[in-house]
Amino acid sequence: MKIKTCLVIGAMILTASAPAILAQTRTFRTPTSMVGVMQDTDLAGKPTYDFEGFIGRELVNLALGTALGTPRSNEVLAIEFTCDSSSADLVVFDRAGSSNLATIATSSSIDVVQQQDNDSAAFPNRERFVTRMDVAALGASSNGLAGGFLTVAGRIFLNPTNGCPRALLVDTDHRQDKVCGDLPAVKDAEEKDRFRQIAGRGHFIGVIDMVTGGVTNTVLVPDGHLSINRLLAP
Repeated sequence: MKIKTCLVIGAMILTASAPAILAQTRTFRTPTSMVGVMQDTDLAGKPTYDFEGFIGRELVNLALGTALGTPRSNEVLAIEFTCDSSSADLVVFDRAGSSNLATIATSSSIDVVQQQDNDSAAFPNRERFVTRMDVAALGASSNGLAGGFLTVAGRIFLNPTNGCPRALLVDTDHRQDKVCGDLPAVKDAEEKDRFRQIAGRGHFIGVIDMVTGGVTNTVLVPDGHLSINRLLAP
């Protein structure tokens, strides 16, 4: 029997310039969609499920203290990776100012497996990761984030010359997406690039405490997906 697997491991070859390079970060545009489940009650007062759908723009709004549905033109959800694969953060990125405005979730642990397709290259060119992220308390008392956690699993392309994550015009590593659960995120209105680039894909589960209209709701996230797209910084 042929066993499908998403675990591929490659050796990393370090160079003399590696320490400086691996301390760098790369930030990518990250369209995200998720299903949230909240506690509700019926007319008789019995507990019931309340299902809601969310996209990345709504996390951005809460992180900045604004109501869900507020239009955004420059502030987008993004993911930041270190080149040494030691951390990954979800951030609010300001495209106008080319800077991070807020850190929504910070990795408390991350593990990776890598693959190097070219024996003569200095570094691997592909990586799969699993990271646990702690959601920060951000925003305002009326609209914001109050904590939680996310467990994110996915894949990214690496630059074989320096080991840093990179985006490509052609996605050459989607063969195992179905096996690993890395399906495309729902497209949102913010993603209007003429030439769509891809750095990877991922999925996540977790819990997000959302404050909307001054009320805090614990939102279970049993199914979330993210696309890791074009490079925003540096």
